[in-house]
Amino acid sequence: MGLSDAELDETVRRFEADHRAFIARRSALLAVAEARQIHLADGHHSMQGYLRATCNWSNAEIRRNRRLAAVVDSLPSVGAELQAGHIGIPQALEIARARANPRIGHLVAAIVPVLLEHAEHLAFADFKICVDRFVMLADLDGAFDELAANLEHRTALVTEVGGAVDISAKGGSPLTAAKMIGIYERFVQAEFHKDVEARRAEHGDAAEGFALPRTAAQRHFDALEAIFDAAASAGKAMPGPDPVVNIVVDERTIDEAFTRVGILLPNGNRLDVDDLADADPLGALVSRSTDRSASLLQRRCETSSGVPVHPVLMLQAALLGHVRRVVIDSAGVVTDLGRKQRLFTGSARLAAKLLARRCSHPGCEVTVTFSDVDHIDEWANEDGPTDQRNANIRCGKHDRFKHRERWRTRRDSQGRLFSIRPDDTIVLRVGERPPDLSIDECGRLARQRLAALSG
Repeated sequence: MGLSDAELDETVRRFEADHRAFIARRSALLAVAEARQIHLADGHHSMQGYLRATCNWSNAEIRRNRRLAAVVDSLPSVGAELQAGHIGIPQALEIARARANPRIGHLVAAIVPVLLEHAEHLAFADFKICVDRFVMLADLDGAFDELAANLEHRTALVTEVGGAVDISAKGGSPLTAAKMIGIYERFVQAEFHKDVEARRAEHGDAAEGFALPRTAAQRHFDALEAIFDAAASAGKAMPGPDPVVNIVVDERTIDEAFTRVGILLPNGNRLDVDDLADADPLGALVSRSTDRSASLLQRRCETSSGVPVHPVLMLQAALLGHVRRVVIDSAGVVTDLGRKQRLFTGSARLAAKLLARRCSHPGCEVTVTFSDVDHIDEWANEDGPTDQRNANIRCGKHDRFKHRERWRTRRDSQGRLFSIRPDDTIVLRVGERPPDLSIDECGRLARQRLAALSG
């Protein structure tokens, strides 16, 4: 309690770094214990029995720590980065999950430098999307089997338990999930606006000083009830515009997908089918140029929320027009917004939102649906253009915070966003090293710094 804010922050960071180092060393110990079959000494049937008896862990904890020990043992660079504190335990577990995949686990070693760089610099949710992207694109046949299983075994149940409703649903495709989530979010937003209006009607201009009539959890439940009511009421419109499912796909993936089914694209691009069959599985994921670290950020076939979509479903969307495809080039710029003509209005804003999933302020989880498009280089005093390359997603609160506290946002050489405080310190996570700035960004920051000093 006696620590200053700076001392408290430094202590939290130091403890987290120490914890990562401790877990890395413990994982190495477990790997050695497993290799020696230490469980036999006390008559245990397996390592699970030894760890239950020795550490008193649950079965879930045993599985998690053994998987971490296995990845530290088989991929030493993962253990080294964890011990150095550059990556977190959840990130190491995501790499371990990919390595444990029986179909593509052997490919992880070749791409682990790329994964480690993204693990250090990306938010965990975005890094998990990168791992999911790698798993799907490295094993399209396995991903298709999983898709077929999810469609075959889809199920839902609405029942009453103890006088209360109980709802569960599972299965379907990523497109179905995106559509249903989009509808649900529209109704949740409508319930939120109802509460805001009710509070304003009761308290007038001082409304923002009072709590909303319902909690967020209550609004979510009432939104679900409103969906059922709307379905039961013929002709009752859903609040807000119709939700649109967007599939974000890079040019190479869409070219290869069309080629695999024997379709020649209008631009004439076509790869030899025999070459595709014999290609290195990592060729679709790791660039052969010196710029390898950006490859997993460039290659994608997923909904705008980051859920991987099998290219077969993407082709159906492109050919049938039931959803909108969003094709991006190697620089991450949208080159094709699909066939829904009504959606071309405000394309710069739309494209910026399609390539983000949440507010860019560090740690913020407000989704892009409820956020605004902000300028990276300010329009007013930095001549920042209003286009996709200069677009940044921020929720209302952090948009106001940025301008009030004079924070800045920049991109590193791989296109990743990072925030800069007014004192020119970069906002970094525990163990994260400063971003690799491009020459242009270094020059821009230097000019801004000189201008501030001269001013």
